[in-house]
Amino acid sequence: MKIKPDLIEEINQLVCAGLLEGASEKLKAILAHNEDSCIFQKMLGDLYYLQGQVNEAIETFEKIVKKNPRFTSALYGLGIAYYRAGKLSKAIKQFEQIIEINPQLAMAYYWLGISYRHFGEEEKSIESYRKLIEISPESEIAYYHLAGVYMFKRNYREATKYLKQLSEKSTENAEVFYRLGLCYHNMGNYEKAVYNYKKALELNPDNSRCQEMLDLIIHVDEP
Repeated sequence: MKIKPDLIEEINQLVCAGLLEGASEKLKAILAHNEDSCIFQKMLGDLYYLQGQVNEAIETFEKIVKKNPRFTSALYGLGIAYYRAGKLSKAIKQFEQIIEINPQLAMAYYWLGISYRHFGEEEKSIESYRKLIEISPESEIAYYHLAGVYMFKRNYREATKYLKQLSEKSTENAEVFYRLGLCYHNMGNYEKAVYNYKKALELNPDNSRCQEMLDLIIHVDEP
């Protein structure tokens, strides 16, 4: 069966309209006559994932990479599906394979950092996020997660370095200032902790965690 370009557009329109089941059925019908099409198999895997059918997504992506081990978008989808299924070692393997094929694919480092973090390999997670920043210096999510790993390791000084850089890029992000407050608080720099807690509350007055931490400092001398 010769694939018509408008078939892809038709499926994309169904997805955009939220008609995921309809799109899935359309893809299955196409694959019934063209089962070797990696493109349509990849689209079906993505749809399985979007519908929460992670195991089906994994099975579909695995078939693709078995036939085409260097199909990076399928490897990427498989890595994310493995991560969502809690199969962290397999997820790590996929993202490392992607980076071996294309060392400049920034989001592979992002998912590798997350996977390593939850796998208990904090140093490798840090290495992944640093590489992401090297490739994509404007990636705010890399600074945020890298700071998070350092906070987990109680290395508040290093976490502060990345959060300060992030606060200059993302001036309206209350969570960044809250985390800065936590870091300064844990380092005993209460003046800067108070400043950042107050800044976080200005941006998000409903942050009860921040208010509680601020109260701990302000009322520390009260009986």
